[in-house]
Amino acid sequence: MSTEYKDWNEVHNCVIKLRENPRRRKEKVYIGCGAGFGGDRPLAALKLLQRVKELNYLVLECLAERTLADRYQVMLSGGDGYDSRIADWMRLLLPLAVEKGTCIITNMGAMDALGAQESVLEVARNLGLSVSVAVAHEIFSNKSGSGSPRVKSNFAEGGASTYLGAAPIVECLEKYQPNVIITSRIADAALFLAPMVFELGWNWDDLKELAQGSLAGHLLECGCQLTGGFFMHPGDKYRDMSFSSLLDLSLPYAEISFDGQVCVAKAEGSGGVLNFSTCSQQLLYEVGDPGAYITPDVVIDFQDVSFHPLSSSCVLCAGAKPSLGSRPEKLLRLVPKKCSAITYICIWQPLNWKSL
Repeated sequence: MSTEYKDWNEVHNCVIKLRENPRRRKEKVYIGCGAGFGGDRPLAALKLLQRVKELNYLVLECLAERTLADRYQVMLSGGDGYDSRIADWMRLLLPLAVEKGTCIITNMGAMDALGAQESVLEVARNLGLSVSVAVAHEIFSNKSGSGSPRVKSNFAEGGASTYLGAAPIVECLEKYQPNVIITSRIADAALFLAPMVFELGWNWDDLKELAQGSLAGHLLECGCQLTGGFFMHPGDKYRDMSFSSLLDLSLPYAEISFDGQVCVAKAEGSGGVLNFSTCSQQLLYEVGDPGAYITPDVVIDFQDVSFHPLSSSCVLCAGAKPSLGSRPEKLLRLVPKKCSAITYICIWQPLNWKSL
């Protein structure tokens, strides 16, 4: 039994450079959503891992503005800056994930991704598992005084967190091929886009593929919202499900091809519903301008997206394309703000960046 640490001294700025000779490792990659919010159910993720044999990656998306503010508040009180449930999740999922060769990617690192790494490594040791755990997180660098070298810190003053894109995760995959990747605040869709870029040989100027990949990530990121979680309306013949179907609701996964073809799916024989309506509902979730949906990796035009059910468990998704202004001009930063003695919220701040 062994656990593996990596060298965390490598730090990059916000300049995204083209990948050098990216290699296509797979013709298709299968990526599942194991969690869509901070309070999601680990058992549902285990069911997806058990039912979908071809799953290459399992993404646990457990971080939002509220949960970031919560973690910051807990950290100020001396608690963990990462999601303290990560040990429970890994205790349940790691044995089967390691056996199947499924890589787990999660943003449960929140304000302290390195602390989360330690927690996962401890779980692996206790389970007798040999694992490699990589960390992709934001580093803050400030001069300590005139002429002094820059001081690196895992925490920004005031608990600020920047929405990063897929590139840090891709670098982890290229250099370490880890069993687990833990991140700080990374845009939801980018958590899913990163393994597509790595496995399918995409580059950062393959904007059509990045748009389609980000569409897949956007559809998957909220978990069971795609498979009927918000779709039970008794008395409505178009939106009615039995309780038994709701109880066996499947988390979604996607099959993505190297040419950008995307199919979203749920486990065969599972409950819930996956169809044109559930996909359309999720497509518009938290979208301001469908013609310019901004992510750190690409600005996407969703206006011509179409959904074509191939079966009761699989839907082909087509038509996402880069917007006219295909690169975002700024990244977004979240800053916790104290509203009362016991309440914090996060506010938005723009942050300049560039890509090469």
